Amino acid sequence: MAVNNDGNLVDTSGNVAVDFVWGNFPMQPNDDRTDGTAVSVVASNADQNKSWTGYSVYPSARLNAAYDSHAIAEAEWANYPSFIAAEPNYMVSAVSGDGTTVTYTCQNYYKGGETVNITGLTNSAYNLSSATVVNPLKTSFQVTNSANVGTLTGQLGKVQSTTALTAADGAGIAYINVPAVLGKTTALALDALLDAGYEAASITTASAATNTAIAITAAARTAASSTATVTAAGAGAAFPVGAKITIAGLADATTTELNGTWTVTANATNTVSFVSNATTAIAVASPTGSPTVKGTTGTIKTQSTAASTASVATTATITITPFA
Repeated sequence: MAVNNDGNLVDTSGNVAVDFVWGNFPMQPNDDRTDGTAVSVVASNADQNKSWTGYSVYPSARLNAAYDSHAIAEAEWANYPSFIAAEPNYMVSAVSGDGTTVTYTCQNYYKGGETVNITGLTNSAYNLSSATVVNPLKTSFQVTNSANVGTLTGQLGKVQSTTALTAADGAGIAYINVPAVLGKTTALALDALLDAGYEAASITTASAATNTAIAITAAARTAASSTATVTAAGAGAAFPVGAKITIAGLADATTTELNGTWTVTANATNTVSFVSNATTAIAVASPTGSPTVKGTTGTIKTQSTAASTASVATTATITITPFA
């Protein structure tokens, strides 16, 4: 089978191949669940017993709202993709005011003192921002406000805690962890950023960075280590960790194997290191010929937002810069 850019097998339609997919099974609420205490014992020879006798019958245990999707079922979620439980939206079906207090008809789980935003009511006087909940009941709550434009019924309003990530839809704005794209080709870098959740309009590919080959003046590798280091003036600034470099022209018997394309693992002012394919010692202070190191053309040299940066909005901008 073919693989995608992340190395996962894909089917003939280009989708990631899976062995099995669960169907659309709805989350099960806690309303009819108990704590798991045995409720009965199957009697010997009971109707349709099928030879099962003397076994206690246990109902399903209650969902634990502290774990994963159970928290979603109990209290909705925000902070995508971490699915941290957050305040949900509630629908407001009616509202009335008396000049001092506004009462909203709404099934809810608010506590006194919480602040909420109310939107979508047909009279804007009752659409309030950062209102403080008082006298909350399961089917209504009140806020202290002077609005008094009569009773409205048949409403499709919405109330949401101001602690939720947005006051718009309760789901919050999607946030991502920024992937590492240094060393990838431009095409694969763009693919990785889109896969991570960036909006296409938020990604900019800058003009290719200057990529002048730098003369190598020394090459070294400690015996039994695969890490090789070449010395070249200004290499540390030219080649960031994670970038791809191409070495050419090394001609000494112990250094020719270092010719090729490598990923930078460490750098200093005038040196750059990488993992090579062998572990024999190399100690060449003045290589013969004219060996050089340069960035690998078409691979990413820099990304404006560092890899592994967390809680970045998918609409935030990022710029990637390839080597020329």
